[in-house]
Amino acid sequence: MVIAGRWMACVAVTVVTGGCVTYEPAPLDRDAELAALRATTLTGLVVEHARPGEQAAAPKRAFDAADGLDEDEVVSVALTLNPGLKAKRLEIGEAEALLVGAGLWPNPKFGVSWEAGLGSAPGHAVDADLLFELLQPGRRSARIDAATARTEEVAASIVAEEWRVVREARLQRLEVLAAEQLVALLGEEVALRERTFDFARRAREAGEGTQIDVSAAELEVAEVRRELRRAETDLESARRTLNAVLGLPPGYVVRLSESEKPLTVTVFEDVSDDELERRLLAGRFELRALEAAYRRSEHELRLAIAGQFPKLGVGVAFDREGEGDKFLGPAAEIEIPLFDRNQGEIAEKLNARDRARAAYVAELHRVRVEAYDGRALLRRARLELEAQDREVLPLVRSNQDLVERAFRARELDVFARVVAQERALRARQAYLETLVRYQRAVVEVETATALPLGRPAVPAAPKEK
Repeated sequence: MVIAGRWMACVAVTVVTGGCVTYEPAPLDRDAELAALRATTLTGLVVEHARPGEQAAAPKRAFDAADGLDEDEVVSVALTLNPGLKAKRLEIGEAEALLVGAGLWPNPKFGVSWEAGLGSAPGHAVDADLLFELLQPGRRSARIDAATARTEEVAASIVAEEWRVVREARLQRLEVLAAEQLVALLGEEVALRERTFDFARRAREAGEGTQIDVSAAELEVAEVRRELRRAETDLESARRTLNAVLGLPPGYVVRLSESEKPLTVTVFEDVSDDELERRLLAGRFELRALEAAYRRSEHELRLAIAGQFPKLGVGVAFDREGEGDKFLGPAAEIEIPLFDRNQGEIAEKLNARDRARAAYVAELHRVRVEAYDGRALLRRARLELEAQDREVLPLVRSNQDLVERAFRARELDVFARVVAQERALRARQAYLETLVRYQRAVVEVETATALPLGRPAVPAAPKEK
């Protein structure tokens, strides 16, 4: 009998401890983490996430960064290496763990008591019972539905964060390319101004010019060189910011495939109000996350309402009195909802549902305003780009030709040539800014709707300057 009792005790211990997880410490080593960040490169990189919402289980693919990164590859690197996204994606594990817990049944309860006789009552008595809690109607399904909605909410918020990183990566890539174009433009201007200065100096030595002409030309060279140094500083800063978005060390050299090439844009068709709002509702994952949050609040309200019913437990009870008499039979336990019928939690969840709806409406209003504002900027940038192509650039080229011919024919002095060069430089800078402004507006509209415009109307490249 003693052996059987010990065997039953061992079985009970095994049942209780079976499947338990042991604690494994994982200390945070800041030096190791810093070293890992320093060692991050594109060499041998395997792309895990090429598009927002793409699962890591999708076919992984490698690419060769030696020929430079195009826009799609920049996005892929950002989605794969960005540390903030890596941290954000881990939230799905917590949500899935809640879903696992929501589907589990309550553990049975085992109770035992030993009672000694009081007064003249002889002997003692032993009582034991094993009870299984019965969930209130609909409680388990509501708990699973709430956890499922939470998982969907987290998944949508992850994709929304991915779209935010995509926007930053695309805009920062554009900043780098524009900064490179500006540096090249100012480099050309420095060479042109130096030739003007050299001409003025030689003319002065030949007795055909004045010292004022020489000083003015030299001052213009110094001014453009100053602009060039500032542009080079801005370019270095833009490259560091791009590396930060991509998850690469600040000093890592990222080569873009479009570097040293004229900046080009694709002009897209205009988007109507209905099309804009359709794209908005279909594409913005912030809205999907809030829709899932509202569904979760609905199921949590169901769960709170189910909690107003009394809890019931059923099982078996065993009783042994001192004289040796033993008793075995069914047992039940019920909670009497006399004071607490879960009124507080029900009121809380009702308010939470209203708040979730209000949060959705507020976010819908915000992203709708954002989309309309982005489209307005896109329309304005397109008009400006077309005007530059049609009116300004032809005048700039024509004026430059006239000035150069007049200067070579000695019909124009150094001052007039310097003024003409300054105007041409500002016009070329303005055109570059217009190209960048239009492409930035495209990125903003596509981000505002989380869908690419994708319907090119007139592929346009900048005219030769």
